[in-house]
Amino acid sequence: MKYVYISLDAINAFASIRQYQSIDYELGENLYRVLVGNLSLFEDKTILFKRLESGIVFYTSQMDKNRGLLFDLATFDAFQKQDSKSVITIFQKILKYAVKYFNNLTYAPCEKDVNATTTIIYPFPFTATKNVYKILVDRNSSKLDRKGKNILTVYYSGDNTHVTVSFTSLNKAMEEMKSASFNLEQSRSASPVDSFHITNLDELDLSIDARVGFNNWKEYLTNKQKAFIYKDVNGAERLEGAAGTGKTLSMILRCIYLLQKNKDKRYVFVTHSRATKEYIIQIFKKNFPEVDKLLCSNDEERNRPLLVTTLQEWCIHFLGVYLAETEYLDKDAQESKELQRYYIEEAYDKVFVKEWGTYKTICSSKFVEYMQHTDKNLLLEMLQYEIATLIKGRCDGDIDKYRIFDRPTYSIPCQNENDRVYLYLIYKRYQASLETINQFDSDDIILTALGQLNTPIWKRRRSQEGFNACFIDETHLFNLNELSVFHYLNKDDSKNNIVFALDKSQHIGERGILDETMYSILNVTESDKISQNYDVVFRSSPEIVNLAYNVLSSGVSVFDHFENPLIDSTSVLSKSEIEKCVSPRYELLSSDKDMIERAFEEVDKYAKKHKISKATSLIVVTSSELLDEVQKYAQLEHKPHVVINSRGDAIKVQSAFCQNKYIIGGIDYIGGLEFQNVIIVGVDEGRVPPKYSGESFHFTNYAWYNRMYVAITRAKYALLLLGNKVLGQSPILESAIQLEVISLQQS
Repeated sequence: MKYVYISLDAINAFASIRQYQSIDYELGENLYRVLVGNLSLFEDKTILFKRLESGIVFYTSQMDKNRGLLFDLATFDAFQKQDSKSVITIFQKILKYAVKYFNNLTYAPCEKDVNATTTIIYPFPFTATKNVYKILVDRNSSKLDRKGKNILTVYYSGDNTHVTVSFTSLNKAMEEMKSASFNLEQSRSASPVDSFHITNLDELDLSIDARVGFNNWKEYLTNKQKAFIYKDVNGAERLEGAAGTGKTLSMILRCIYLLQKNKDKRYVFVTHSRATKEYIIQIFKKNFPEVDKLLCSNDEERNRPLLVTTLQEWCIHFLGVYLAETEYLDKDAQESKELQRYYIEEAYDKVFVKEWGTYKTICSSKFVEYMQHTDKNLLLEMLQYEIATLIKGRCDGDIDKYRIFDRPTYSIPCQNENDRVYLYLIYKRYQASLETINQFDSDDIILTALGQLNTPIWKRRRSQEGFNACFIDETHLFNLNELSVFHYLNKDDSKNNIVFALDKSQHIGERGILDETMYSILNVTESDKISQNYDVVFRSSPEIVNLAYNVLSSGVSVFDHFENPLIDSTSVLSKSEIEKCVSPRYELLSSDKDMIERAFEEVDKYAKKHKISKATSLIVVTSSELLDEVQKYAQLEHKPHVVINSRGDAIKVQSAFCQNKYIIGGIDYIGGLEFQNVIIVGVDEGRVPPKYSGESFHFTNYAWYNRMYVAITRAKYALLLLGNKVLGQSPILESAIQLEVISLQQS
């Protein structure tokens, strides 16, 4: 086989049909086998296939005989040298470029015309400037005595740019196609299961809460998703993948499958907050209406097959009469943690005034430097972790255990006993505040429930009240105390049936929670582990995925245990979706006021251009002080808006969509959501990450790579970052700017 020729109509079809975007789909796998010569027949109701003497031709019933794309296999060897995943990525990147070329659309950052005849395409994300893998495409064939024809020739793949194109294969293809007959009959009518019609896929919303229905989702799932969803639970399973790969949806569909198959079994689906719980229930109902009869909605229905709950709600219910409603900070775990931070701040301030003058003379120099120079918001976050997980969770509140406890990698730098004693004084003051108001925080509840679970009474009761499988969404949001509860929830014969989804780059690891720690706490043995990694990103455009990849790659080079789940990922947006995409932009403006005004202008501009609700855009703010300024501006300018102050609050987003309101969110609360357009305000030096010195550098930088990754991957089609020119560029974006993964503009 010397060439592969694709007519323009087939180019559009391949670029539009989602199932050709990744090797994880059966159609994508069949396409790969044809391209490498391992499959002689290609069956599709939309795209037709013909084998000629020297090559193969893809076309449709609307064949354009004058415009197309030719892969010259005499000099282009990517199909033979690359793995299957990379072959489909390369194939689609070239076809997406061809679509833009023939329609005079703006190129993506990875596509560059280097001279009058040659285009370079970079098919893979990269973080280095040397020896980058590239594709060379010739645009000159239309001028070579081929009247009325315009054909692109793909003639090289590798790290060399000094390669000369030959038109031998193109001439041969034109000669053979001229004498060949092509069957241009209209494609047979078929169901979506048999034929993935371009119009159906272009119009279908495949967001997580789409009303597709359980039975209809199957045709849109990747092979990996199908392998995860359509089976029983027999042991612990970890579902891992980047943001936007469909982890939550897969968990829900798996649960629906089990509910349909096993009428006599019970399942629990655990989320982190009440906002995400209500959203999960909504998705269940949209895709499986019968769930109303199976779902526990109050205490009288606790024996129904499905319980969707937060962990704190379950623990409070489990403790029953031991805990009155007025005795806990808040029923919602996230709200409880916000109140917890308020009381910790109060305790910190009181201990600082009374004790710091003495302790700063006897504590270690690194500890003193940390306490004096770390941003207070970060310090409170670290104190919250210190008190909840280390003092309470790992040391039972015992000062003697705490003195000798091995500290995790990224934590407050304690180098002598006095450092720990000072932190313990803050803990004692915090506990005294809780006792004064006669309330318990979320960790008190979790640890108390944990003590009650590990008793003969619960061991007997779990045979009746326990579950046959436990599903945990966004496992990375739970701390060590909370993770310790999960393996007690199931019945004794199903105790290892724990299915959990996580994106390790969002949280796991930054405070010493490594794989082995997590598996140990969940009581999962080596033989029980089943892991499934998702590579296909459904949410974000290739350019946005590339930027997120670059940010995480920079983090990998700085921190131990920092993982990049996007390293093998591919975006599977269709042609119609790609046409909506805008390359990521970074603008530095003269003041914070200019930034805020620009953010609202961008939302208005996007909504007007696409004739959609303002709530399809999200304004993300990187600091609490700046968030206050954004809210003040919105109020003064009479801009109706909502503020996301609970992670994953999709119900509030949907309400804002119906009322055409602006959506504003602090950077810590936007996880689990997705928007067509995202504007991140306050991306500059000193805010991303905040300025500080000493050991706190490690954790703060780690946390901000997490936050920027989460914020970037909320965007589907468009992303704008805004910074203050006076402060300068954020160091987190240094590599992305240098490699032109994001365009920089200063005004």
